[in-house]
Amino acid sequence: MVEQQLKRIDFYFDFISPYSYLAATQLDQFSESGQVEFNWIPVNLPKLIKLSGNRPPGLIKNKALYSLRDLKRWADYLQVPFKMIRPGTFDSRPALRIAAALDSSDRQRFSLGLFEALWSGDIDPREEGWLERVFELKCFPADWHQLTIDSLNEDTEAALKAGAFGVPTFILHGEGRPEMFFGVDHLDFLARAVQKG
Repeated sequence: MVEQQLKRIDFYFDFISPYSYLAATQLDQFSESGQVEFNWIPVNLPKLIKLSGNRPPGLIKNKALYSLRDLKRWADYLQVPFKMIRPGTFDSRPALRIAAALDSSDRQRFSLGLFEALWSGDIDPREEGWLERVFELKCFPADWHQLTIDSLNEDTEAALKAGAFGVPTFILHGEGRPEMFFGVDHLDFLARAVQKG
């Protein structure tokens, strides 16, 4: 019997992205199948948007209004808590640099925990010391707070090269050419591609 090889999926995200939060809550379902391994890669979303020629949804009034309704629909559908954070009100880069410095399993634990703390409304990132409060709430090891690696620019460039123009972006690596899937609304397509491969 031939052992099935794990498929690698690069998951590009930024903590300022509510859609990345929604997608992150669903990834365990993929991992439970034993067919895939996610590589969580933090990126600088504002820079990625600028480099790709995209525009932030918050700058387009009708799109911003629609996105808020859409996010609430998705949170209800996925049965996850959600509280909107006004775009541009907090800097995610200190947390992203910590995530980048952690190894695979710790990075996933930290990133998912931070997503949950922020977008559930448990922690208000507009308040001073919000990151320290996330550490307390999620019982993260204190020494993680001292970790930092400045690979955001490099990883953001890699995301752009892979075809990304926003997050969440998923790159499925298999036997053929890598496939890109964008958005929480394409997780079903990603799942089918994993099964098909």
